[in-house]
Amino acid sequence: MSALGGLAPRTGYSPAVEALARPPRLAGAYALLGSHLGVLVRAAVASDVCRTWAEAVLGAREEWTHDFGGEQFSLGRAFYTHLETDRTGEYFEDAADSDSRVERHASGLQAAMRELVTEAVGGRVTPREGWCGAGVHVFPAGGPLAKRGGVVHFDTEGLAAAHIAKRTPALSLVLMLQPPASGGGLRLWPARYAGRDEVDESVVRAGGEVTVEYDVGDVVVFDSYRCHQIKPFDGKKDRISSTLHAAEIDRGLWESWF
Repeated sequence: MSALGGLAPRTGYSPAVEALARPPRLAGAYALLGSHLGVLVRAAVASDVCRTWAEAVLGAREEWTHDFGGEQFSLGRAFYTHLETDRTGEYFEDAADSDSRVERHASGLQAAMRELVTEAVGGRVTPREGWCGAGVHVFPAGGPLAKRGGVVHFDTEGLAAAHIAKRTPALSLVLMLQPPASGGGLRLWPARYAGRDEVDESVVRAGGEVTVEYDVGDVVVFDSYRCHQIKPFDGKKDRISSTLHAAEIDRGLWESWF
């Protein structure tokens, strides 16, 4: 989760990119990101399947990874949290066991997430060697993120420097397993990553953003270079979602990781 910064200027900005695409299926979703802030597909995964996975994640609390002093948790290790807390060694050493934990408690989730990315990009998607597969984020009800919202950021931390320099295609896909009682949507801005880690927040306050409101089983796809944030939420339900990142490493060939 790259810190707020490096927002590209809104040169060529037009009302067309303000809209959120809502196709009935994920097929070709990545191509829509050139003209839309994100792509939302309702009920992309059956709600009963998502609820089963969410219940299993909640039942696996003892195996959650604690991040940022307990502000958030995950089943399976997330690269950005380890990068930002100087624990990347733990991430890579535990990658295989991390995938085993996810599969043991949420059987079929990782394969389903890769299938969703495959449909979105219309190409071949393989797990990134040595990295963790799709995992699950748990943001506790009443916790810091619920109260203030998430950090405004980009999903560039897992990309190689050369990949970023060339702006090679990369995306993030999020599946909602359990939305909070209210709020907790994903806010997407027109601004894109431009290589700097710090920027005047007035660029974000300039507006033009769109908020994705989730239900169980909904999937959102957005450009990993896109500025985004999780909004605050209320109620007694934890916000539980699964994420998978992917980057094109050759024409039609993508690698995925969490």
